[in-house]
Amino acid sequence: MKKLTLKEAYEDYKKENKNEPLLMVDYSVYRAVCEYFNKEISNKIILDTHEFTIPSRLGSIRIKKIKGNNTKRIDWKTTKENDVKVYHLNWHTDGYYYKWFWHKQKALFKNKSVYSFMPIRMNKRKLAKLLKENKVEFFS
Repeated sequence: MKKLTLKEAYEDYKKENKNEPLLMVDYSVYRAVCEYFNKEISNKIILDTHEFTIPSRLGSIRIKKIKGNNTKRIDWKTTKENDVKVYHLNWHTDGYYYKWFWHKQKALFKNKSVYSFMPIRMNKRKLAKLLKENKVEFFS
């Protein structure tokens, strides 16, 4: 599976805007703008329970609240510390779990099932921390 990088996106940006001298920026500026934008959108999704609509009809991204089925997941850290199998009970979320969700059902591109969205580790950790502190509530 080939992953596209920011450098490849920058090369496309340069090709698309080669006749627009006011839009030409070097890679460091391009990267800084992209990082700032992504950080702001992530914060809005996590802290304000916002659903971000991706431009060009590529769907939307949000955090989805899902009622856990009765299958328990092993808490590996505690299990290794105590040599006894310990399960996550999710008391802090009343049995619900939360995941980043890319809603692409109405998106207009082919082979949607091949593409996936994976948030960066920092955003997963931030979400987990807020849920444990009961500082945010998401909807189904």
